[in-house]
Parts: sequence; C-alpha cells; structure tokens
Amino acid sequence: MDVEQALKGWLTQEQYEAAVAPEEEVLAIAGAGSGKSRTLAGRVAHLVASGAPPESVVAFTFSDKAGEQIKVRVAEALEVCGLDPHLVGGMYIGTIHAWCRRVLGEMDANYRQFDVLDEMRYQLYLISRYPKLGIASLRDAHPTSGGFRHGYYKTLRQLGRAWQMMNDELLDPRQVAAEDPELGEALERLRSHLEKDHFIDFSLMQRLVVEALESRNAGAARALASLRHVLVDEYQDVNVVQERLISLMHAHSQTLFVVGDDDQAIYGWRGADVTNILEFTRRYPRASEHRLLTNFRSTAAIVEAAGDFAAQELGAVRLPKRLNAAADREPREFAVQHFPDRPSEAEFVADRIQELLGTEYEETDGTVRGLTPADFAVLMRSTETSESDGSKRHRAFVEALCARGIPYALNAGSQLFDRAQPAVIRSAFGLLRDGSPDRDEVERLYRSELLPAFPKADLKRVREVFADWGRRIHAPVAQGAPRQRLFPQELLHQLLHALHVADSGFDDGIMADLGTFSRILQDVESVYVSIDGSNRFGDLLNFLENVAGDGYETDNQMVSRPDAVSVSTVHRAKGLEFPVVFVVDVEANRFPAKRRSYDGWMPTSLIQQALDNGSYQTGDADQARLFYTAITRAERYLYVTGASMLPGGKRVSRVSRFAARLSHPEIRRDLLDLGAASCVTPPSTTPRRRGDESVLPTTYSQIRSFMRCPYSYKLGEVNGFSPAIPELFGFGRAVHAAVGKLHERYKDRPPTPEAARAVAEDLFHLKHVAPSSDPVNRPGAYERAKQKSSDVVAGYAAEYGQDFDRRRQVELPFEVPIEGAVISGAIDLLLCVDEAEEIQDAKVIDFKTMEGGDAPVQNEDLHWEDLSLQVQLYGRGAEVVRGMNARTGAVHLLKDGKRVDVPVDVDAMRDAVTNVEWAVERIVEGDFPRRGSATKCADCDFRRLCSQKVESFATDVEPPALHLPDGNGGKRFLQIAAFSRTGPGK
Repeated sequence: MDVEQALKGWLTQEQYEAAVAPEEEVLAIAGAGSGKSRTLAGRVAHLVASGAPPESVVAFTFSDKAGEQIKVRVAEALEVCGLDPHLVGGMYIGTIHAWCRRVLGEMDANYRQFDVLDEMRYQLYLISRYPKLGIASLRDAHPTSGGFRHGYYKTLRQLGRAWQMMNDELLDPRQVAAEDPELGEALERLRSHLEKDHFIDFSLMQRLVVEALESRNAGAARALASLRHVLVDEYQDVNVVQERLISLMHAHSQTLFVVGDDDQAIYGWRGADVTNILEFTRRYPRASEHRLLTNFRSTAAIVEAAGDFAAQELGAVRLPKRLNAAADREPREFAVQHFPDRPSEAEFVADRIQELLGTEYEETDGTVRGLTPADFAVLMRSTETSESDGSKRHRAFVEALCARGIPYALNAGSQLFDRAQPAVIRSAFGLLRDGSPDRDEVERLYRSELLPAFPKADLKRVREVFADWGRRIHAPVAQGAPRQRLFPQELLHQLLHALHVADSGFDDGIMADLGTFSRILQDVESVYVSIDGSNRFGDLLNFLENVAGDGYETDNQMVSRPDAVSVSTVHRAKGLEFPVVFVVDVEANRFPAKRRSYDGWMPTSLIQQALDNGSYQTGDADQARLFYTAITRAERYLYVTGASMLPGGKRVSRVSRFAARLSHPEIRRDLLDLGAASCVTPPSTTPRRRGDESVLPTTYSQIRSFMRCPYSYKLGEVNGFSPAIPELFGFGRAVHAAVGKLHERYKDRPPTPEAARAVAEDLFHLKHVAPSSDPVNRPGAYERAKQKSSDVVAGYAAEYGQDFDRRRQVELPFEVPIEGAVISGAIDLLLCVDEAEEIQDAKVIDFKTMEGGDAPVQNEDLHWEDLSLQVQLYGRGAEVVRGMNARTGAVHLLKDGKRVDVPVDVDAMRDAVTNVEWAVERIVEGDFPRRGSATKCADCDFRRLCSQKVESFATDVEPPALHLPDGNGGKRFLQIAAFSRTGPGK
C-alpha cells in the first residue's frame, strides 16, 4: 500500500503536511475544530509506517478521556495505512502523570505499592495527618490581612497549593524555607510523610521522574531506552515541570511533535504556561511550524466572529492566525442578547431548546436527524460564587429546563449535596456525630428527610442501623485494648439497604449521586489508617460538610454522556462540541470577571518568572481565551446572553464588553424587539442521538466484574459505588512488589531464601493496619501479615530459583483494541534470554496471593474461568502488542508455592477474546441484568444494593466456553460465571 497516498486521502493537505513533517521538532498550531487529534493520529501512523517500533512512541494527552479517543483514532489511522491496528497497544498514549507513574514503577518496584492522591484524597491526607504535619503553626505564621488566623480548610487549601507549586515549579523545600521557614519546614515534613505512608500525588510523580532523568538514574534510563518519538497534545496547557520533562525526554528521542492552540490556553490559573507554545520556535530554531486553519465544526459566522474577537482582545500576545470554516450549512443562527432579568434569560434558553428539539439537523456526512437533548449545552464562566440572593448561578436555567420536562446533566461543580438523596444521606451520617441518637431523633429524621427521598424506606431497619452504628462509633476504648476499625462504607450500604434502594426504581442519575457518596467514603477509607472512633468519624462529617460537595462530580462515572442538556462551566466543556450552545451569564464583571491576582503562600520571589508569564492568576487575556473557547464549542447555533438585573442584585448589570465585541453581519441583537423575525426553527423529524464518541476504557478487572454479574458491574462502574476497603488491603501488592524487586536485583542467579525474606520485609507496607507498639512481645495483625509475606517470597525463591537463571521477570503494560473498547492491563512475563540478552522464550505468569489448597484446579472458589481468561487475554496482548509469542501461561499461587499451567493456544486465546468482545458489546448496549445465585450474591460487595434476582440478557447470543486447565495437562471447558454460576443451586 502507498502509505503517503493513504494518509493524503485521510487527512487534509494542512493536516498531512504537519503529520509527515521531517524536522526533528514540529509545532502544529491547531485552531478550534481543525482536527488536531486526527493530525496527531496521522503523525503516529506515519512514524510506524516509516519503521518506528510502536514502543518507541510516547504521546501525551491532557486527559484520560482524550487519550482513549486518540488511541481509537490512531488505530483507525494505522488501518488506513495498511498496518495492524493492534500496534496501538505497544505505544504509550495517555496523560503525563500516568506515564510518570509507569516510569517510577520500572525504576523501583516499590513505587508500585504507592497509592495516588488526587485533589480530594490529598485534602483528606492533610486532614488525617494534621497534627503530625504540624499544620497548625502555619495558621499563626500566615495571618489574614486583619491579623486573624486563617480558617482550618483555607489553611489546608493553601498548603496543598504550595505543595503543588513547589513541585510544578521544581523548587526545593530549602529554597522555600529560606524565604518562609514555617512553610518550607511543613513542605519538607509533608514529603517525608508521603514517602513513609506510600502515597504520591500527580505533581510529585512528575517531579521525581524529572529529578531521576536529570541525575541520570539507571532505572529512568532503562524506561526511556526504547523512546524515539515524543508527541504532546494540548501543548498550550503544559506547566514548568511538564515542559522540563518533555525537553529531557526529547534529549533521548529523535523527534518532538507538539500540537495546540494558544487561543485556548485556559489553565494558567493552575500553573500552565502559555509561553511554552508561544516561544517554541525560539527554543527550537530549526523546528517547522504548521498551521491548521480550517474549522470543520462551526459556521463561517462563528469562526469569523471568534477569530476577530481573539485578535482584538489578545492582539500581540497571541500567535496571529485566521481560521476559515470548511462549510456553511443551514439552518443556523447566531444571536447576542441582553435580557432585562435572569428569569427572562433562562426562559428564553429553555424555550429555544424546546423549539429546536426534534428539528432537522444535517451532519457533515449529509445524514439528517432530529436534535436530542444531548445536542445542547448551556455554558457559563463559573458557578463558584453564588448570586446575591444566595442561589447558585445556574439555578434559574435548570429550573426552567425542569419546568419544561427537559432532561439536563449538571457538570458545573459544587452540586452533589444540592440533590435530595445524597443530602439526606449526609444528614443521616450527621445524626451520629454526638452520640447514639434516640428513638425520637431517628423518627424525626425518617419522617422529615429519609422517607420523602426514599419512599420505600423501612423505619424498623433504619432504627436498627442507627442503634448499631451509634453504639460502635461511640464505644469506649479500654486502656491497652486494640482499637476497633470502622468502615463507613458498610454504614452506607446498610443504610441504603434499610432504605430499600434495591427496589426503589431510581434512575441512573440518582444512583450515580449515591455512588458518588460511596466514592467519597472510599477516599476516606483509603487515606485514613482507620476510622476507629467518634473523633475520626467527626473528621469524616466535617469533610462531607465543608469540602466534598465542591470536589466530586457524578458525570465521570458514566459509561457515556446521558442524552441530556449539558449545563456546564466552560472549563468542563473543553474538548467538546455541540450543535447548539448558549453562553449565558455574560455581563460586565461576570464574563469577563475582575482580575484575580496571585494570593498563595508560596513566596512570590520564588515564582516571579511564572507570575510574569501570567500563571497562578487570572487576567484579561485569560478571560478572553476562556470566552473564545466557549463560543467555539458551537457548531450551528450560538446564543450569547446576559441579564440586566441579577438574582438579589440592586444595581443594573452592564453589557459585557466580550458580548459587545462580537461582530458579524449574521449576528442578531433584536430578539426582544417588537416585530423582530422569529428565531430559526427547521422542520421536525425523528429525533436520533448522534453517535456517542465516548470510548470505553476497560481493564481486565472491569471485564471480570461484568462476566460475573452485569448488574454488579453497573453498580460499581456506571453508578460509581465502592466496596469497603478490606483490612489487609495491599497485602498482595506488597508481595508482588517484592517479587518484582527480586527480579530487579537478581538477574543471573537466584536469591537465597534469606535474601528474598530481607527484600520482602524491607518493602512490606500495609496502609490500613498499624504496626504493634511492641512488635516483639505483642505482635499484631501487621506483624503476622509481614511474616506471611516474607514466608511467601522466601518460598518462591527457594522453590522457583530457575526463574532467575537467565530469565527476566518483567511487568509490561499493554492495550489491545477490540471492537468498541481498548482493553488495558499489565502482563507479568518471564523471559528466557541468551548470553546476548536476546529473548528466546516468553511465558505469561499471573502471580496471585490467593490459596488454592491441595488440589487448586478443583477449587471452585478460585474461579478458574476468571484466572484462565486473564492469562489468555494477557497472552494475546503479549503476542499481538509486544510481538512475543508466549508459548505457555500459568497462574502462580504464591501462598501455596504452586504454578498451574493454563491453555494459551490459538483456540483458547480466540475464545477468550470473543468473550471479551461479547461483554463489551453488552456494556455498550447498556445490558446489565441481575445474574444472581446463592454463592455469588453472598460474596458480592453490593449485595445490599441489589434485589438478587435472575434476569435475562437482551440477546440470545452467548459467548463460547472458556478453556480451563484440568490438572492433568489437558483442558476442561466452562462458560463465564454470568451463565455457569447463575440461578438456584449455583
């Protein structure tokens, strides 16, 4: 196949020239809607077609979702070029921090035990270690402008912000201490405690990899050994540490390709540095620059007005560019209108949506369909600040939509506890704060809040839950007695059981709200060593009341976006597009808002360059870029609206200069004029939702959950519910890390059992079991688990020493694209190498810490259908992604010291993949029947949230039986548990 001609047919000329540019450094300026993802995918396909091994390609994306979408585009581009789309699995395409985590694991197996702290978990970590970290002293060292101590949560936010800035700006705690001793010392203590507790956050991951590369760390060098090509999407949003990482990686690579748009640089407030893209060609004077200036998304009026707006507002601080619309389809409308008050603005928005629902819309491929709710977006700059009457800024709009029965999805932050069911559950938890509530208190809560939100609630069971948990939370602790460990997740599940959620008939929106509450509790349980009494339960309540409502969203748990109007902030709509967009709440001092200066605790002298570049603050240019991003989400219809009188306001709000700046002959400003023409309303046709571009990122553990019971999968993956974290959580990971460390250290000879035991003891860590204060005389659960871990690892070294004789145990990540999904995982491979380190043989080994007993193959509790499928799927990944023909596969039961071979022949792997494809198809179709049985339901984490019925799939098609070991070197066959372990007596 002529790859060049194939790519020319798949890309525009602009895109093609960027994709095949031969220079070592390439900058692609990609205007809104110009196909940057397609261009990047074409670039990757061209590299591979030109001989680049897939593993030599690293492509960074801004978000996990963008990464999954680009993987699909790359697979498509590879196929266009006549290449195997499975090659995408050998590349890295994803976020920078996820890549850094992978590198850290390759550098040191111990990092595989570290748990990642996102923003909310990080706040919980500070709360849980508040005394140990000496945070209280910061409140005295940084008084308010009035001389008062800062509030508790404001202090935590400022410390968290300073920590992230220190890492993002590559500052040393000693530098900070020289300017601010208390802050510098607090940051040093924080870093020490995070390492001791085996936690890491995104900023520290990136910093550690940068430091490793700068110090020429051997492990980091190994991780980059295959790197030849670096690609970066959304380059305008990278910060200092990320830019440093990219430059260090490029020192090891042949090419660097970056794509982005300075006009859409909207993350300066959190440290992104737009000068990275503005000055790219100055840093790399031999770089070629390509401009993608054809907008395939929007009408000419939107493209031209947006371009003129950016040119006038940003002027010399932007890269000059003028985009053109690829086509100018009808029908279309562009209006800018200032309404007398917020209710009339909201009424117009809701009425206009109602008028356009079900009207004809022609797609770019010529197909015509009727618009559905998911085709509409209501965007606003911010929802953080309430109106003068205390209401949320989006309230009028969602109420107007509700009044017309139009479904909407709120994606604007700060909303979880504005909704009935999670708010009521928070109240129920709060009733346990000060002691065990009495009968009358419980009944008052039941009548006033629980029953209206949960109509099937059972008062008797509710009383029993409160009596049980009131007694446990406030139990006295006898001196010298071990402290109890409470699991708030169990409280939630028991309470929802008493409220009969399983029989409630709640829609996915309400279930996702409750699932988000469950996820909050999972975060608490994962960060705290334990919730063991009233004080720490009080910490949980304080977090729910003061922090959690602002930090958690339900939308990111959905398999796909619901068919609902998106009510969203502009930041959360980045990367999306809609046929119809309303940019609302556009008034003077609102959009654009007043300039926001830097107000953090990191000394300005240390970050002056960042401040000079516009980071960590919000100015006129930032607001203009945000407005440009908002209006360029629109395809055919765009309405920019504001209101003179705002809720509770006493002064008239002036027209925003941003709205006034928009200029084009097609723009209407007469919607309120008497005798004005009616708004454009096309003929009606059958509503049909546009194909959802959501990609289903699927791990093996998610697939396994669906194959056992689809409804359990739905509760966990779609609705977001979490199980309680078991007390010995992390034991298997500690053992696995020790095995990995042995193979790091002993490449040509087996370790002695004593050496293996020492490694296991050195690496052993459990987050949720505290070591005994007297481990020698009074060993507790932690010491017993540590002894068991060292016994297991020493036994492995003694019994399987041949694994170290010219063999390499490696953990290789892989992704296998299949129809409708990308299956990801990490393969444990045992490689046999010759004296020249050339691979002669490969074996997939799945190390497990479960016990199988004397006859593990006959032990049904091991679920051999799951274990076999995993080995076979990973064998397939080794073959098609890594190019390693794994002739054999096995499950290694570390506690038993037994290795059981699993069939990995062509037929076995084919049927395994067929099962996965069947499961993915069912997930995409939303087919989640309950598939209960006595044994499965008894062991299910979500048994209290389910009616435990047996329901049918929506299809009669069943997947083939899986190939399992029979214990005698042969095979036996069994279907997945959704069939073989479902129904009475199973």
